[in-house]
Amino acid sequence: MAADALEDPFQPSTASPHQPPPTSSPPPPLVKAHRPTLTALLSTADLQAAHSHDDGDDDGNGVDLPLAPALGHDVLSRPDWDASAFLLERRHSSLDDLRSDLRAYLATLRTSLVGVINDEYEAFIGLSLGLRHAHVAHSLATIRRPVLSIRGEVTRVRRELDDMRAEMSSLLDERKHVREHKALMRSLLATEDAVDKVEGLLRVGAAAAANGDQDRSLDLSVDSPAKRLERIASEYTHMRYLVSRAGDHPFVHSLEPRITHTTTTLRTSLSSLLSSILSTSPSASATYRPELTITLRTFAALGLVHDAEEIIRRDLVRPFVARVVTREALGSSAPSGGGGVAGAVGPHVPPPYRLVEPLPLPTGTGDSPSANTAVAVPLTALLNRVLAFVATECGVVLDVAERVLGDVVPVGNGAAAGDVSSLGGAGAKAGERARGGDARGAQDGEGDGAKDTDTDKGGRPPVRGFEVLANVVVDEVATALVRELGTVVFAAGRPAVFHQHYRLVTAFLSRLEALSPTLPRLTSLRAHPSYLSLLKRFQLPVYYQLRLKDAVAAVERAFELGSASGGGGDGWVMSESEAVWRAVGRCWEDEVWLEELAGRFWRLTLQILSRYRTWLNDNVPRYILPSSPSNANLSALDGGDRSRLTPSGGTPRPGTPSGGTPTPGGAGDDPSEETTLRQLTVLVADALTMERRVVELFEARIRERLPGGDEAEAAEVLRESLASLTSLVPSLSSQITTILIKRSIEPLKLVRSVASQVRASTRKGPSEPSYFVRSILKELGAYLGGAGRVVDEGTRTRWATTVVEDIAGRYAAILSTQKKTEDSLRWLKKGRQGLSFFGRAVGAAAGGGGAGAAAGADEGPTDDERVKAQMQRDVEALAEDAVRLGVDVDASEAFGALRRATVGEGDKGEGK
Repeated sequence: MAADALEDPFQPSTASPHQPPPTSSPPPPLVKAHRPTLTALLSTADLQAAHSHDDGDDDGNGVDLPLAPALGHDVLSRPDWDASAFLLERRHSSLDDLRSDLRAYLATLRTSLVGVINDEYEAFIGLSLGLRHAHVAHSLATIRRPVLSIRGEVTRVRRELDDMRAEMSSLLDERKHVREHKALMRSLLATEDAVDKVEGLLRVGAAAAANGDQDRSLDLSVDSPAKRLERIASEYTHMRYLVSRAGDHPFVHSLEPRITHTTTTLRTSLSSLLSSILSTSPSASATYRPELTITLRTFAALGLVHDAEEIIRRDLVRPFVARVVTREALGSSAPSGGGGVAGAVGPHVPPPYRLVEPLPLPTGTGDSPSANTAVAVPLTALLNRVLAFVATECGVVLDVAERVLGDVVPVGNGAAAGDVSSLGGAGAKAGERARGGDARGAQDGEGDGAKDTDTDKGGRPPVRGFEVLANVVVDEVATALVRELGTVVFAAGRPAVFHQHYRLVTAFLSRLEALSPTLPRLTSLRAHPSYLSLLKRFQLPVYYQLRLKDAVAAVERAFELGSASGGGGDGWVMSESEAVWRAVGRCWEDEVWLEELAGRFWRLTLQILSRYRTWLNDNVPRYILPSSPSNANLSALDGGDRSRLTPSGGTPRPGTPSGGTPTPGGAGDDPSEETTLRQLTVLVADALTMERRVVELFEARIRERLPGGDEAEAAEVLRESLASLTSLVPSLSSQITTILIKRSIEPLKLVRSVASQVRASTRKGPSEPSYFVRSILKELGAYLGGAGRVVDEGTRTRWATTVVEDIAGRYAAILSTQKKTEDSLRWLKKGRQGLSFFGRAVGAAAGGGGAGAAAGADEGPTDDERVKAQMQRDVEALAEDAVRLGVDVDASEAFGALRRATVGEGDKGEGK
């Protein structure tokens, strides 16, 4: 029983009180266990009884009705079940009976489902009870013993494997240590061999005697000292690499004295070789360039670039600079041609370093040319000698160092290059001094020219290889110029001398910059502390302040002196305007302008123009003017209120300039109208001249010298400044035309007397214009031919046109008023003949007009016709005068209206 329970733990236990004993065969499926319902049985029984009863009653003659199969699961679950067939079989049953059968079958199904669920639940509960009563714990205890045994065996095996692995790891570590010690031993032996080899090549130490044969064979194969040292440098680099691989080992420490000795010997040998090469002339030795190339390449491979630069400085550049750049050299006369460079350049000089054009000798400028050029000429010769030296003596060195070996880096790996710092010693520190310099290095140039010797690179861009031009040539020359010639060259208190010296030095530096082979080297040269210190010693702000002071002083002195300084020249009317123009032009002259100060000079130009505009505004005579000259009440200006004509800004200054053209301010406390007119004229003339000349100066010189290259913006700023300057011109022109109109309208009062004079005359027609016509524009003509000549032709024409149009309008208004008056008188005298001289004569009264008209026709033109002809003759004479003054009367609307007024047009319908 127990074995059966263990084999089938899910079979219900026979001891379960809630489950009947199992049968020998499994229960039938749900479909087979279904039985017909009671309703179906009763229906069947009733049908049978009824059938039997009917058979008995009918004596066996009853009708056999088809019997429908009872409702059951076997009927409804068939695969071929069809609803239509199902209903057809029960066509004799009522719907109520069919519904009752279906409901009964549904209830049976629900009951069977609940029974199945209860049966299965009891089986699940019985499973756990069966397992509990089947001695499961005993079975588990039986299984645990072999499992624990297996686990102990696995633990033992794992422990043995760990022991074996630890033993193997120990053996591998020991083997690794042995291999490392073996490699270290080989490295130490190789290091010692390398040290011995280098000592033998350098013939130092105990290895020199042992390797004598090898050295002699090397001497036989290599006959050049430069190539020999290059080979030794290669072996030395390999030795340093081996030393770096050996690390911090006592054996290596024991080799340090020998390594230091070889290092010193190699440095000394290389330095001696480079010094011997530099001591020979490039043009005298055919092996100069190859030996120099090999030697400098050896220096670069060992990382001794700065040592090589210091040797070039000590043996080549410094002696020449100390001999040439002295204060006594500025006292000697300059050689012809300024110490030309072209004649000193030989064929051995590489083409990039052949400076064929020397610095030009300066010419005398300023107030004392001889004083200005006394130092500039010797300085030019000195700088040309330096350029010649750079080309002839340093050209090959610069070409080899910066062009041929420009990108050479130390050979080997990084360890060898890293040890070069110890190799360099004092030479590396000296190289850093040549290349370095912090920010205060440039500022110290204002003192004695000394540089800080323990500074870093100072922000200079990194450049690989040699920088002989920047670190040696420029550094040494710039330092000597600052130290030896600082008090003479940097003449901050003498602007003319300062300008010459600055232009010379910057041109000299530009020639040296042209020798830079690459853009990074050029950038590094311009960032060198000595280069910056030399340029900073030229105190450009001080120079600008001196030039600013000179310009402001000249302008303000002219404003203060006024006419006492004399009249203007070179097309200017006022000396003040001439002073302003000279100050503006002076800023952009070659003897004053500096490219580094172009922005400041541009600002100074605008400031001078603004100051001139303020001065013009302060010296303009003030008037109470109407909105337009045509509506001016000019009679008010005749009433003696002359206080309006006094210039604003104080008491008028006395005196007039040469030539009879007064300046603003006039003479006396009550200036005349003529003086005021001249004042206004000269102000307009100089304002327009200033505008024109400044624009010409901008196009010719200023535009190309402006900083930043934004010419369009600068031109717009200048236009705004000049517009502010000439904004006074319209107001001044209005005042001038008002005065001219006032002078010209006085003769117009005589127009009304023309008719009476013509009627009183016996002449048949006008032979000449009225006597007052020629005097109408007489004052205008006298002004334009006199004081107005200082103004340009276009402005004079505009003023004349304005005056003529105003006079024509007044003339036409007088004629129109006179015509209206006579027309009114004619209509008042209805019984008498009209007196109109603008139209035909009006006939006499009815009854006698015909005879009078016939008599007048026989005698000639009537009085009105003669008056009309005289008026037309006067207007044409006025037009001739206007044309002589440059006025286009045919295009003038006002003059056209005047002509129409003389013939009576435009007013024909007024008298009707």
